[in-house]
Amino acid sequence: MDTGVAVAILAAALLHASWQALVKSSGDGVVALAGMNLVSGTLAIALLPFVQAPTLAAALVIALSLLLHSGYKIALAQLYARADLSVGYPLARGLTPTFATALALIFLEEVPRGATLAGVFAISLGIAGLVFERGRRMVSGATVVAAIVVGLTVAAYSALDAYGVRLNGDWLGFTAWLVVADSTLFLAYALATRRSKAFAQWRRDWRRTLVSGALGIASYGVFMWALARAQVGAVAALRETSIVFAALVGTLMLNERMTGARSLSILLVAAGAAAIALIR
Repeated sequence: MDTGVAVAILAAALLHASWQALVKSSGDGVVALAGMNLVSGTLAIALLPFVQAPTLAAALVIALSLLLHSGYKIALAQLYARADLSVGYPLARGLTPTFATALALIFLEEVPRGATLAGVFAISLGIAGLVFERGRRMVSGATVVAAIVVGLTVAAYSALDAYGVRLNGDWLGFTAWLVVADSTLFLAYALATRRSKAFAQWRRDWRRTLVSGALGIASYGVFMWALARAQVGAVAALRETSIVFAALVGTLMLNERMTGARSLSILLVAAGAAAIALIR
């Protein structure tokens, strides 16, 4: 992978982990995610006059991607209601490179190199270390299911969005229209299910909502830009170095416990992501 692309994704990974921590500490996860979408959607609307509308084929991809993005957010909110950030986040996102590599191979004919497969295996070992740390009897089946759904939906929308960006030929236009449509859909869901509670939480946490929205669209924009330039599995894996950032944020800001075994597992995940993205 090009060094500039890799550095950009690493920066986006830090932004991604930061907004995840803000959502985790915001009470109702659905309302927090919807507030983030309100901000990111507004910023994306401001871009629409300066980009081309998607082609018909790309618009169909956006429509399908909307279902995956909405499913991801709902599953993420459910996951964060059941697990610590430093457990739920790596468990879910650590699965993503494996799923993304497989989907890209099947649907985009992107054949991974040996280093990519080795990195995916290292990430799987890191996940196993997190799941089975001290037996992990406290991790419920519902938590595992929510994590798998999150990992699958992220991998699926990553592969689909990569296809859409390449099909459209304009990554910024595709991204802006997708963010607008996605934000509108999820906001409608949140208002239908939370109503006045949503407005009350947004008023109370307006600073956090603004910051998470800005971080979210910046992180996702870099991700989409990178998908137009590199293999899906490699981009997804390097993005998951945010697991390391999330663990540090969880420990320093949310008072979550950082054990030696958990630290080792997270380092293994980070090493796997580096092998996929940086070994040429």
